[in-house]
Amino acid sequence: MTDPTPADPTPADLTNVLRLEAHGPDVWLGESPHYHWGRIYGGLVIAQALLAATQTVIQEHSVHSLHGYFILGGDPTEPVRYEVNRIRNGRSFTTRTVVARQSGGAIFNLSCSFQRFEDGVETQTADFPTGLADPETSPWAKEGSGVDRFDIKLDEGDPRSMAWVRYPLPLGDDPRIHACALAYLSDTTPMDAVAASHPNGMPETSEQWHDTYMSASLDHAMWFHRPTRADDWLLMALKGQGIIRTRGLSTGPVFSADGQHVATIAQEGLIRDLTRS
Repeated sequence: MTDPTPADPTPADLTNVLRLEAHGPDVWLGESPHYHWGRIYGGLVIAQALLAATQTVIQEHSVHSLHGYFILGGDPTEPVRYEVNRIRNGRSFTTRTVVARQSGGAIFNLSCSFQRFEDGVETQTADFPTGLADPETSPWAKEGSGVDRFDIKLDEGDPRSMAWVRYPLPLGDDPRIHACALAYLSDTTPMDAVAASHPNGMPETSEQWHDTYMSASLDHAMWFHRPTRADDWLLMALKGQGIIRTRGLSTGPVFSADGQHVATIAQEGLIRDLTRS
């Protein structure tokens, strides 16, 4: 649930996004910044729901996957209540579910799993793209969600989205906070890849997007492979996997600037063609 266009006139202030207030046993409240499109950005509820779940998990366990469903568009003028259910506390794995609610009912549902660190082999088969512009010296912009972003120009008709993104505030050294910030970033580009696989293609401006599509994120999944800093530049390289009627799917890796495959994202989104009579 995000406006897909960077360089929006009023980027969100993310100062309090990764701060929750305890509100009873295993319940936390989160605030939303103002988003100019009038709904809560999907990455906010992913990040805050994961942060709420993390509060109930021992330090030795770190998140390795999450799966969420967007249920209703959230109201950024109203706090979000995150209710955590402790499904299982295991020696190697911990499982949690989180329901995010506002006065109108549940707006998001999350399942997430945490694992104790284990030594083992490490391999990587995802290829880091070559010949990319350095985001530090490129004309990056701040999009409406508040994220710093620089899009890689792709060939017309290529059903992909590729962008450097970073959380715009320093996050300290707690890897759990960086995982939540990465979750915030993860909703930045998936719908772009879905639109790129549509016959209409990816609109160039926000106005063109809203004249062309009615869109919304439906469900979202992430796998966390390696610890990374979300306040450093990360490359999201997503591919649109096609559209069936009004639902499109995008999947792809997230790389650190040194080429490490740090996470994988999959998202299904609703995309309705407003140009059809």
